[in-house]
Amino acid sequence: MYVKWTKVELYQTSGNDFEFEEDLKFNSHDFDSINRLTNLLDVHVFGNCCYDNHTKRFEIQLEITGDMVIPCAITLEDVTIPFDIESIEVFSFDQSDDENIHFCKKDWIDLNPVVFQLILSEVPVKVVKNDISYPKGDGWEIITEKDYLKSKSDDIDPRLAKLKDFKFDKN
Repeated sequence: MYVKWTKVELYQTSGNDFEFEEDLKFNSHDFDSINRLTNLLDVHVFGNCCYDNHTKRFEIQLEITGDMVIPCAITLEDVTIPFDIESIEVFSFDQSDDENIHFCKKDWIDLNPVVFQLILSEVPVKVVKNDISYPKGDGWEIITEKDYLKSKSDDIDPRLAKLKDFKFDKN
């Protein structure tokens, strides 16, 4: 449920690649400040970690799968969308100017925040439920763009409305 390695554990595997596989769970408070994402379900992380003696960095290849629960843009009902993310993340215990390297301030590598950020980067801006019944009220209704364009094509320009009464000669 938590992917975390200490510096000692990682250096003991120095020179050897190792694979890991873990199911992650996220707490409900992780989503408190995020209005585009309600929940994450069945998050599964598979990866391969290797240590480079020359650069003294850990390179982790990740494959993250699962389902994200997102509110519908119109009704705010939950919509479940699957995701599959592949990424290569680099970690170092030494400070670096390279912004693509995750600097480990403490004596461990914690993958959970990195995985969470990778998932957040895949959240769509807007999702609309497939089998939606659009809300309507007294004098208003929400329609699809397709219905809107169809209604506009049926409308006659008021400047040209008088032309429909004009009779053309067949000569």
